[in-house]
Amino acid sequence: MTINTAASWREIERSTVFSEFGRSVDRVAFELPDGRREEFYLKREGPAGAVLALTPDRRVILARQYRPGPDRVMSELPGGFIEPGEQPARAVARELLEETGYQGEVRPVGQYWHDAYSSARRFAFLATDCVKVAEPTPQGTEFIEVVTLTLDEFRTGVLRTGGMTDTAAAYLALEHLTLL
Repeated sequence: MTINTAASWREIERSTVFSEFGRSVDRVAFELPDGRREEFYLKREGPAGAVLALTPDRRVILARQYRPGPDRVMSELPGGFIEPGEQPARAVARELLEETGYQGEVRPVGQYWHDAYSSARRFAFLATDCVKVAEPTPQGTEFIEVVTLTLDEFRTGVLRTGGMTDTAAAYLALEHLTLL
């Protein structure tokens, strides 16, 4: 008997273990292509976007804030969850303004899955010619420090050192700019 190792698994049972703050953890049982049953814990959350935002003089705009997962202050591309019915580009433009006070010309550069055990789809954007038009209006648990870095400082001092989230979105934007 030949088993297609890349075949889809059949979900046979699902229960929610935890659900709060727009995120859930589900215990899911699957029947594998060879007939075995295996259980996984999967994170369920909605789509989100992140934007590599550049000022007219090509400085990268970042949001720095504490993140409980890594238990440290992290540098992040501005972004966040996409509201139901909201277009991803509109969501990242809204998040850019809320988190940093900047606006710019937003365009998509790619999308990806957050990880193999999550339902989260991530949308990556590039924003150019960003100018500060307002003071940031952080939401809920956001206590954000806005910083700007040169592209070189960003690439060597933040992106390659493990000091940030949203690295996939950053690389997609840098590739779009042909800076890789």
